Amino acid sequence: MSDSPEDKMLSLFPIDYPFETLVNRINAVPAKLKLDPDFQRKYKWDKDGWERSSRFIESCLMRIPLPSCYFAEDEAGRHMVIDGLQRLTTISRFFNDEFALEGLTVFKDLEGKKFSELGSFQTELETTTIRCIVLRKDNPRSLVREIFSRLNQGAVALTDQEIRHAIYPGTLDALLTELASTPDIARFGLAENTDPKNGLEPEEQVLRYFAFSDDKNLESFENSLKEFLDRYMEANSSLSAEKIEEHRNRFNTALSICNEVFDDDVFVNPIADRRRKGLVHYDLVMTTVGELDREIAIAKKYAIKEAYAALCASENFQRTLSGGLQNKGAIIRRRTEWNLLLQGVVDGV
Repeated sequence: MSDSPEDKMLSLFPIDYPFETLVNRINAVPAKLKLDPDFQRKYKWDKDGWERSSRFIESCLMRIPLPSCYFAEDEAGRHMVIDGLQRLTTISRFFNDEFALEGLTVFKDLEGKKFSELGSFQTELETTTIRCIVLRKDNPRSLVREIFSRLNQGAVALTDQEIRHAIYPGTLDALLTELASTPDIARFGLAENTDPKNGLEPEEQVLRYFAFSDDKNLESFENSLKEFLDRYMEANSSLSAEKIEEHRNRFNTALSICNEVFDDDVFVNPIADRRRKGLVHYDLVMTTVGELDREIAIAKKYAIKEAYAALCASENFQRTLSGGLQNKGAIIRRRTEWNLLLQGVVDGV
């Protein structure tokens, strides 16, 4: 972010929206207010039933003042939610009769009723307003990302990838969602009979591959892995169809080669007692072994596996696993040592 004071000041305007208008904007085709489907999938107020959502609706009926929602304006003038997602999703779902009220403490006579069954209370909710702050489209994306991060430090915090997903919609984001559904990624590091990951972790894992693969010298890695991934997402959010196809093929090929070479040991520390997949091994192997010529990789698979076991047993490698796994220096040291060993295998040294 620039040090210029102007670049740190938001361009925004406030507007008071009735609930009915908000729901109409959400339901419009195309949507004028974007509640992204992937975010709705990550809706967090229904984990223990609908009581929390119902209590929010009850608070609205009690006319308790509501916190403001924040939207960011896109180039087409549409609004995407950067704060208030849980509240707006609750309003939309209730207006669409997706749940009945439960656990009420004040309006107990409305217990078990859906929106369509509320009678005069329907109008009460339709005309309830909420203050919405709209960040104009001329705000720098980096500033919007910073505001998004600050606003979402509350009780239902969003992950870094959920924030990227909201701030940088586009072709790359859609590809991350697609590739994240690959079983090897969707259940990466999970034991059997465990729930899938939340917070778009699989999407971030795919993003890691592209970012590390396209910047092997880590020239864009300045302060942290988070910022490194932010920069890649921002720079590549609107890739052409041709580039998206190239990215898709590259990822799928790398993942396929890694599986063929390492079999059941793919992305695990081969010398550890606990055989669990780890991102350190994923990052390192996907961007090296995964990018070898397939015939060479398969022909030398046993030598590659032996070399990787030797790497993991080395003191230099072990030292990079302490004091910050995602430290830039540690990442470079791991890559340098492994590249030397791998090149020796490929060259037959």
